[in-house]
Amino acid sequence: MSSVTKTTTYRFIDWSTYLALFAANLVLLAGIISPIFQQQLLDDRIEVTPGEVVEFKTWQLKPQLIGAMRIDVDASFNNNRWATYELRVLDDEGNLIVSALKQAWVESGIWREGGESGTWREKDVQAALDLQAGDEPETITLAINILDYTDTSGQPVEGESVRFHVRVFNGAIDTRYLIPGVIGTGWLASFCFLSTQNSGQDTINKFVKDSDIGGRAIMGGEDNLICCKLKIVADETSPHSLDVNLWVSDGYGENMHHQVTPVSLTFHRDEDGDIKRTTGQLKQYFIFKKRGSYGIYIEVTPDAPVDDTVLRVKENVQTLTGVSVVEIARD
Repeated sequence: MSSVTKTTTYRFIDWSTYLALFAANLVLLAGIISPIFQQQLLDDRIEVTPGEVVEFKTWQLKPQLIGAMRIDVDASFNNNRWATYELRVLDDEGNLIVSALKQAWVESGIWREGGESGTWREKDVQAALDLQAGDEPETITLAINILDYTDTSGQPVEGESVRFHVRVFNGAIDTRYLIPGVIGTGWLASFCFLSTQNSGQDTINKFVKDSDIGGRAIMGGEDNLICCKLKIVADETSPHSLDVNLWVSDGYGENMHHQVTPVSLTFHRDEDGDIKRTTGQLKQYFIFKKRGSYGIYIEVTPDAPVDDTVLRVKENVQTLTGVSVVEIARD
């Protein structure tokens, strides 16, 4: 004797996909809301002569949980010039805490090709520095020093100064590192999704050019989800749906469960709009309470239009959502 129960179960959901998606969304959200935490502390323009050190702002750098203090510097000078400048951070006694060097340049010219001509201009003048305080607030002073200022031939330029646009933000987050984070967690979510979709071990895998198919294998157990998947290939004379008769038998060949499921078909057409073939698929989940020998046999009706059937049964399957399952207990 056997008892059959039809229910919906969430026991076999693989949560790794959702955790990876949550991580990806969390990183993406951090990138979206990061500007909210920024507070502009300074927006100033200064002019510096080569060889001169200009101190222009003093304030307290305080510890913070999110973000850092960001100093953005944008240099401005004449065309065809190279300027190496140093952004300095000094403590309250004038000692150097940290510095950053930037080799900035602006070049322009005229191009000629095929009787046509025009002008071009390229530059690299921007620099940035992020600062974070230790355990205690620190008084800092910002300074800029021009170490070298030449033309494109390397000759020193005299009598010209360099203008700087300096902006300072507090609570800035470097979003450059968030992009690889989104890509990495997104790839991980895709990998987990595909792994779940292809989880389990094959117990029955058969292909026949007929409408009747079946197989037997050792499988089952209380915590073992079994997925039975049937693929049907039929000709152009198929009706819109076929009936799939499925039987489950025990180790003695006695019938334990029988179900009839209508399967809707998909019609595939050629370039002229004529039907080439039809396909359909049935997926049914089982839990066999006791591990043992079980047979699964399928008959598709009407059988005349059926060309091929493929039966694949896998155990230890995981799912992405709750699934409808047939539980079979053998007395």
